[in-house]
Amino acid sequence: MPPLSALVLQASGLHRSTAVTALHHLGYSFLSEVSSNAFALDRLRSQGGVHLLICDVRIDPVPRLEFLQTVARERLAGGVVVSGEMAPGTWSALSHLLQLQGMKVFWLGNEAATLERLRALLADFQPVSGKNGPPLAETGTGDDGESAALPAHGQLRAYLQPKVHVATAQVYGFEVLARWQLEDGSVLLPSEFIPAMRRAGKLDRMLFELMPQAVEALRAHGKDELKLSFNLEAEQIAQTDFAASVERNLRGLNVDPGRITFELTESSPLHAPALSLENVLRLRLLGCGLAIDDFGCGHSTLQRLVELPFTEMKLDRHLVADVNNGDPRRLIVLRNALALARELGLKVIAEGVKNAAQLRQLQQLDCDCAQGYLFGRPMDAGQVASFLRGAPMRLQKLEAIPAVRPAQ
Repeated sequence: MPPLSALVLQASGLHRSTAVTALHHLGYSFLSEVSSNAFALDRLRSQGGVHLLICDVRIDPVPRLEFLQTVARERLAGGVVVSGEMAPGTWSALSHLLQLQGMKVFWLGNEAATLERLRALLADFQPVSGKNGPPLAETGTGDDGESAALPAHGQLRAYLQPKVHVATAQVYGFEVLARWQLEDGSVLLPSEFIPAMRRAGKLDRMLFELMPQAVEALRAHGKDELKLSFNLEAEQIAQTDFAASVERNLRGLNVDPGRITFELTESSPLHAPALSLENVLRLRLLGCGLAIDDFGCGHSTLQRLVELPFTEMKLDRHLVADVNNGDPRRLIVLRNALALARELGLKVIAEGVKNAAQLRQLQQLDCDCAQGYLFGRPMDAGQVASFLRGAPMRLQKLEAIPAVRPAQ
């Protein structure tokens, strides 16, 4: 076996010196120390990869993610020790992403890379230089053979449905939904045109047309603090540079990414898992939220929760539909879904709330947020202003609704 090699990508200082000393003691005789991604890539490529990489992600986490992706794609390291804090929920996604591409991954956290810590982390690590690592998985695209049949006339319109805090029924944001308005004024629902847009590869076009309409609807009335959520299809996050396109659009709109959440349907299978994970990681590191939509209606819920760095859980409307009818099984499922979300640090939004009894039951269960016809139907962007002006009166009516008995 050739002499062991390692590269430490970290700002100069005590932590880097500690890591280098520990690696020497562990038998890594060829060591490089760098502080920039560009120098690190040059060094790795010039020497044909290393057995082990130590990478600090505290500084510029998005460029560091791109660097790690490049290292994995080019098989420039057999294993990587990641140090530094990460956004909540992103570590497991990053680990899974890099492992899909053939790298062994270890998390050091904020601890120094001491001899004892590295020895424990790398106890089962069999050093293999990156260039000799396993081949990366191939990804491909398919064609269902169906022809696209987009509406010939009309335009895409953003419709907004309010989302409220359950405890107060106050609006904190909107889910942005797609509608197609025909020239005669009639409106097509998503089921009537989105399948055709999907086949034609125009889902991104739809997203980037809806974004400015929704943003401007709130900005025109001084409501820049309200949040917006947009639906994503699995194939969108499987596209190269999708997250970068989102970032460019948000920057062009001058929108704080922290106001934006993307909702990914729970039952949609991931396409090109490595690329999908890369995109959602970039969105999260950018500051956007990620919601698991329709929780409770699919078969892969728990696995999806483990794999992706979600910040929100949206409960499927069927879980909420009869929550106040006294069915003990439904209440048990709902309570446990809420408990799981709390343990994972996720905000919970109950969908499909239609009546006051459902709202009061959700209040008793300490659910965070809700949306549904009780609070407002999807409305054209032009109607948002009048809706927000009438919010105080609607809030008074909801506050006057008598409480239900506590959930048993």
